[in-house]
Amino acid sequence: MLLKDKIVVITGSTRGIGKGIAIQCAKEGAKVVVSGTNPRLVEEIKPEFQKMGYEIESFVCDVTKRQDVEKLMRCSCEAYGGIDALVANAGITDVIQFDNLTEEHWDRMISINLKGVYLADHAVLPYLKENGGGKIINISSDCGVEGWGFHSSYSAAKFGIRGLTQALAKELGKYNINVNAVCPGIIDTDMWKEGDAMSSHITGDPLGSSWQANVDRIPLGRAGKPEDIGKAVAMLLSGYADYITGTTLMVGGGSAVN
Repeated sequence: MLLKDKIVVITGSTRGIGKGIAIQCAKEGAKVVVSGTNPRLVEEIKPEFQKMGYEIESFVCDVTKRQDVEKLMRCSCEAYGGIDALVANAGITDVIQFDNLTEEHWDRMISINLKGVYLADHAVLPYLKENGGGKIINISSDCGVEGWGFHSSYSAAKFGIRGLTQALAKELGKYNINVNAVCPGIIDTDMWKEGDAMSSHITGDPLGSSWQANVDRIPLGRAGKPEDIGKAVAMLLSGYADYITGTTLMVGGGSAVN
């Protein structure tokens, strides 16, 4: 097991990519902390993992609120006796023409997708220092490698995550803390279905057109699954990645290359 007894906190992990990361980390032996904003999903995910044979902790956390994020780290430490790693995954999507992009849209996107990563990274830092080191993985996107039309605020946030990751890798290395970014490509999740519907509304194309067009350009010939991202994250959290920091790992079947 790559992550035996490692304590891993994952934000935005009650569904989609975050849930896939949580499952894979648990499979690799980690003690996982799942979090999300929906109390019902937070409550339901614990027995779901137990049925799979995994013990986890789960907490409600709004990553835009410092007190929530600090409480998440504190409760995680109290539950397991420390923290070895953070996966800052929580995020939303939005597909909107720039002409129609309001300040409210912009602020919400940056608050959740970028500020939320900052708050999580900042809150976990004392625990990793106390631990003698650890790992942080910030989840970016293909849109953090190449800006996409109708995704201006989303791309700005995801590019920002990569910049934050690189800066922290240089700053925190002296504490034996590795900081890396993972960029999921076209992953089959509810969020992508939501984005496809938004694209259809803008372009007038049939539902599914945006999704299929993006899948068709993937060199490996298929959309990704949440478990694909989970496997990449587990590798970066493992001892195999002890000398990797400041990197961006693109996990999209070749949908974006850099």
